[in-house]
Amino acid sequence: MNYKLIAFVSSLFVLSACSQTSFSTMQYYQFSQPITAMKRLSDGTQAQLRVNTVQLRGSLNNRGIAMVLDNNRINAANYHLWNESPDLMLTASAHQTLYTKLENWMVIKGLPVITDIDQQTYYELEYELHHFNGDQNGNANIAGLWRLYYTTPESGRQLKAINYFNEITPLDEDGYEGLVMTLESTWLEINQEVGAELSKLTL
Repeated sequence: MNYKLIAFVSSLFVLSACSQTSFSTMQYYQFSQPITAMKRLSDGTQAQLRVNTVQLRGSLNNRGIAMVLDNNRINAANYHLWNESPDLMLTASAHQTLYTKLENWMVIKGLPVITDIDQQTYYELEYELHHFNGDQNGNANIAGLWRLYYTTPESGRQLKAINYFNEITPLDEDGYEGLVMTLESTWLEINQEVGAELSKLTL
């Protein structure tokens, strides 16, 4: 009997079974923030806010959901993945929250080219995230900073404010589903606070 051949064939069956199991257990997650039907005309607003694409450091922008193992190691999950790139998901969520919060503002995503001179005066919001992950203590952590710029045709782009934040929130539920829920609620609170700060500006 050729034992080497039997061992080789057996290993193929094992690998096949593992790949099928891994594929069937792969889970995808996204923020479930509901969309409210709203419309707004630029003529009825007092200022324009452009929300840049959220920047995440290093592997935090991977599809694999991040977990901090200790101070120096971060693990990205193999089978628990974001449904889309985290930077796009976070930007869409921030835009929706700020659009709802700032009723007197025209809130848009990105930096489109606008030739109308009246719309070349605007505020610009930039997020930089250093933490967007779970930890071994059962928390969700979002930390980083946001910058606010103000641009006019006369003076150009000016930095107006830099604010750091570090939100560590106990999970609502165990597991990756609980982590995603808590990351979403924490990100919502951060953007609500940013919206509250922006609403204080004299327009």
